Amino acid sequence: MPTHDTGYLQIILLLVFVVIAVLFLLTQQNTLKAVKPENRLMQPGLVWLQLIPLFGQIWQFWVVTRIADSIVKQRMSFGEDSIVGLADYTAAEDAGKRPTYGMGIIYCTLLLIDTALSALPHQLPMIQGPVGLTMMTCWIIYWVRLAAEKKKLTRLAV
Repeated sequence: MPTHDTGYLQIILLLVFVVIAVLFLLTQQNTLKAVKPENRLMQPGLVWLQLIPLFGQIWQFWVVTRIADSIVKQRMSFGEDSIVGLADYTAAEDAGKRPTYGMGIIYCTLLLIDTALSALPHQLPMIQGPVGLTMMTCWIIYWVRLAAEKKKLTRLAV
């Protein structure tokens, strides 16, 4: 029988998870807000639909793609608007690259696989452990790259 301490620990872990998820979604939303409205391929508030169970796991692919493509569109507009715009990127050809896309899609795919593995009647810890760890690593890398892009976009917009 679980003790009260176990229940408190579960509540604390749930709250930590929710806070981290909110901070991540705020980064996605704020990255989109750093893109001029005419270059956004989705409204920033739509990132919150990822919180809907099951639907959110499919929607995240859409969000990652739309954020990456919005960043590309914004970068291209900097190239057209000024000579200063692309100075923040290593080379002019970087303007057309999707900086957050690859890692974001890998993270989304691994999360989907991890969720599917968790739903199996027989747990596969030898597979789930490495998949979950790799997914978390990719998620952190994606988040860091997203924050870096937001910072660049914000600096260039001034």
